[in-house]
Amino acid sequence: MRRMAPVLVVTGMVLSGLGATGPVPGAAAGPPIDPEVLSLRAEAWRAWFAGDEAALGKMLPPEFIGIGMGPGPFSTRTATLEESRSFHARGGRLVDIDFPETQAQRYGDVVVLYGRFRIVMESEGRQQTISGRLTETFVRKDGRWLHPGWHLDQTPPQP
Repeated sequence: MRRMAPVLVVTGMVLSGLGATGPVPGAAAGPPIDPEVLSLRAEAWRAWFAGDEAALGKMLPPEFIGIGMGPGPFSTRTATLEESRSFHARGGRLVDIDFPETQAQRYGDVVVLYGRFRIVMESEGRQQTISGRLTETFVRKDGRWLHPGWHLDQTPPQP
């Protein structure tokens, strides 16, 4: 289980569910979430689990900061790319991912996503399901969206 912590430091994307769902009870319904942002989120998760350093590197700006679920240090762009490559090189892969709830706040060229995720991944021949919460930041710069940061936490398994 300790080997999974580096993976969780940089986890953040999608395969089967791009959904923006589940309004906060009592909150006013906002505008739909920009589909380009949801697409970039999906691409980033896929690229991370696939060890696709080139694709992920195009999404993460030099000043990227990732906060993972474990007690480890914040992750830089360089460390995140290395963790992705290492996870994939050890045979790790994403089996499934779902975003059962996503809310967004948009401030001009900045979008912050708040949500829940559930991933099924395989590592060292074992499948593991991890659920948690996320906060992801996206910034539109020079006509394209970038992903400068995320913060993840893990939800304890339910009995």
